[in-house]
Amino acid sequence: MRYITILLMLILTGCGQQKQETTADTAIREDLPAVREKGMEISKKAFGTLSGKLQQAVSEGGVSYALKFCNVEAIPLTDSLSEQSGIEIRRASHRPRNPANEADSLEMETIKEYLAKIENNEDPAPITYRYKKSFIYHAPIRINNGLCLSCHGQPGSDITEENLSVINELYPKDRATGFNMGDLRGIWSIRFPEAALDSL
Repeated sequence: MRYITILLMLILTGCGQQKQETTADTAIREDLPAVREKGMEISKKAFGTLSGKLQQAVSEGGVSYALKFCNVEAIPLTDSLSEQSGIEIRRASHRPRNPANEADSLEMETIKEYLAKIENNEDPAPITYRYKKSFIYHAPIRINNGLCLSCHGQPGSDITEENLSVINELYPKDRATGFNMGDLRGIWSIRFPEAALDSL
């Protein structure tokens, strides 16, 4: 069960969703405890909703079936969560599976900081920003179990030929393999409208 849960977290970072554009030069980094707390809550809820659906897919047809499910169903599920909350929920990566998950300049700035921290054996923590008329929450998504490498590890050793074939078919521009234990897979990137701060 633990293997499936962690595997699902990694599959989720490869699923597509709408991209929000933010630029690092106009974002103001600021410690916003309410945004951080709400961001943690929302990312946990988003993961729980998607992982529940994907866990069922893994049970029904294994990893290759879950990859196909994610390719078709993840965007509507994430969009539904965003619509319900009025908050934009996204996962971004420096090495995306789906081009829609390519990090923008602000997300890339956070990713570079996280990569440096991991390189120095430090734990990356959530970061919050003010951006125009919104607030942004970033948090790391890491590979923390060797079994999860079956989707993002080394082709030919961690990733089976069957699963690699599915990845290449569904994501011809995939850059999300070759990861190792502890690597940064991507980040949660959640944007709150300015008015949302009053209700946090």
